[in-house]
Amino acid sequence: MTTSLRSAGRLAEINLLDLDRWARHGAPFHWFALLRDVAPVWRHPSPGDGSGFWVVSSYEQVVALGKCPHALSSDVARGGVAGLGPGDELQTMQDQLGAATGFRDSPETAMLLSMDPPEHTGYRKIVNKGFTPRMISLLEDKVRGLANRYLDGRPAGEPFDLVTELSMPLPITVIAEMLGIPSARHADLARWSNEAVAGTDPEYRNDKAFSELQALVELLQAFDTLKQDRVDSPGDDIASVLLGAVVDGETLTPARFKMFLLLLLIAGNETTRNGISHAVLNLATFPEQWERLRQDPALVPSAVEEVLRVASPVLYFRRNVVADVDVAGQTLAAGDLVSLWYASANRDAAVFDEADRFDVGRTPNPHVAFGGGGPHFCLGASLARLEIRLVLEALLDRFETLELLGPPDRLRSNFLHGIKHLPVAFR
Repeated sequence: MTTSLRSAGRLAEINLLDLDRWARHGAPFHWFALLRDVAPVWRHPSPGDGSGFWVVSSYEQVVALGKCPHALSSDVARGGVAGLGPGDELQTMQDQLGAATGFRDSPETAMLLSMDPPEHTGYRKIVNKGFTPRMISLLEDKVRGLANRYLDGRPAGEPFDLVTELSMPLPITVIAEMLGIPSARHADLARWSNEAVAGTDPEYRNDKAFSELQALVELLQAFDTLKQDRVDSPGDDIASVLLGAVVDGETLTPARFKMFLLLLLIAGNETTRNGISHAVLNLATFPEQWERLRQDPALVPSAVEEVLRVASPVLYFRRNVVADVDVAGQTLAAGDLVSLWYASANRDAAVFDEADRFDVGRTPNPHVAFGGGGPHFCLGASLARLEIRLVLEALLDRFETLELLGPPDRLRSNFLHGIKHLPVAFR
């Protein structure tokens, strides 16, 4: 059998739509290694008559295509940024939600993430200033105080679910306070966020039919209440900034206001939550790397970057081909669905030495956990870095060892690289 035939047989085993496989084993890095080696731009089949979707796995192509909004669109009218077409459960959920709400039929309900330049550029400017590294640095005392609150007084060796007791509540509290949402609603926000974006996992479906729609409705109602509160009593929070924003001579419509809040809430929560969870998982799995940090705390900033590289909290983003384009010997035709796999690009041996090794001192580390540049570079990158750093510093201040008490309970998703529960003990 020729090498090409052997490769074709191995490629036929790849099924990125099998969410149960993701939940059992996590990200299929061996599949991505194969793709980078023999088919860095590969058409993944879809069930039935689906035309499939392109999988872009190499660092070079992920970065290049992420910077081509003229050729590859993020616009919600063309399909948006998540969902892998027929046979993908997330796609099915989104299609059902769109049909029930009309969201996909109205540009008014497009999130910032699902706009193309130049429209995207004007709307992003509204909140850019609130997420600069300088502005985020002003949150350091608040975030450190939260980390201390969740860890202070914890007896050494006591079982601890890292996700529900630290990596979930900390970022939801930070972003909710930035938005101006009262603390009494923070637990609800975490639940609604889970149900809205992680409904492919049974644990995050509530007992109502169509739980992601119920969660979305409740979130939007909370935003309506927040809007009225800020109209009556403006503050220095992001909700107040949005109410005063002007784009092309117009203030934000009610729908635009709520979509901004929805995106900022979810993005400011999910990425950091998963980053913190993967940080502790990797440091407990590789205790020699934890010991390096204990001996040299100056490595914490580089450890944060390494966590983001190996964790890749958002596994992929979707793009939609506007006009035919040739990439790595393949013709991507207008209307095709393209997935840019950050989880694969971050393990590309052409860029990272010993790419599968977790190394808290890795430098340089040009990972693409935040999208690799381009117009959609993650707005909350500085916030995520700050929160992960301060959690690591808080752990280093208190504990000598991190111990896993069981395997991670992984999110049933091929979009978010999530961990739902992580039983640990700190000593």
